[in-house]
Amino acid sequence: MSQKQSKKSNKDLVLEFTNFLKFKKGLSANTISAYESDITQFLEFTGENIINNDLIELFITSELNDKSDNSKIRKISSINQYIDWFNLDNEEYQIVIEKVSLKKGSYLPETISISDVNRLINIYDHSNYMNSRNLTLIDFMYSTACRVSELCDVRVSDLDFEEDFVKLFGKGSKQRIVPIGSELKINLSKYLKFRDELNTQEPYLFLSKNMNQLDRSAIFRIIKKSATLSDNVLSVHPHTLRHSAATHMLEAGCDLRTLQELLGHTSVSTTKIYTKLTKEFLVEIFKESHPRA
Repeated sequence: MSQKQSKKSNKDLVLEFTNFLKFKKGLSANTISAYESDITQFLEFTGENIINNDLIELFITSELNDKSDNSKIRKISSINQYIDWFNLDNEEYQIVIEKVSLKKGSYLPETISISDVNRLINIYDHSNYMNSRNLTLIDFMYSTACRVSELCDVRVSDLDFEEDFVKLFGKGSKQRIVPIGSELKINLSKYLKFRDELNTQEPYLFLSKNMNQLDRSAIFRIIKKSATLSDNVLSVHPHTLRHSAATHMLEAGCDLRTLQELLGHTSVSTTKIYTKLTKEFLVEIFKESHPRA
């Protein structure tokens, strides 16, 4: 949704955001001033348009083309912080994006730790349909590393518990087979018992409380709310789970070709972006643990 749909002016939004940075996050005056400048420029550019990844990319390429990489990184960080704040502060109006960052001219996805993922899942239980759905939905996204659009479209009939796999339909309606892990299988089985009691003819696996197919914005809200409830990092969004699953598998020794198949990437060059993340992870661990780091 557009920030304009919140019925607040850009000036008011910037003021509320900078107050949040000052009083809630305790940032310095110089840092707040930089954020204020960045977001004012960004909101002037977006105007009445709905904020999405295409608009952010257009802002970067058209408005920041002559800027240094460090300047681009700072401005993208400002946008990410603003969107995190906006979505936490406006439950009715959400900005739905797949978050990106810029490092040395290339986009890198953000990830969270395995313990963060487990906290997200474990704030729910199988006590009722909605809790069971949210728990299983988060587990499904992380365990299968699926895209949000694939999660929306998966049907009960796509599940095969005998062979333990699920059919996913990716970009261009390309089908791929993804394994169902042992923990996900348990959660799916418990969730499906609740779903069966609904006596609905809807074919889709995950349904809204009105028994309709979940859309992207609904899934975004579920993930953001879950992150808040679990005291997780602000930057958690649906694609964070996909990126995190890919990164965790690489860190555990998965090869790129296998990961490419799991993620449904047409080219392995797309998958190689995750090697940059694991290299950063290795450097961090090295600095923290090696005696001569």
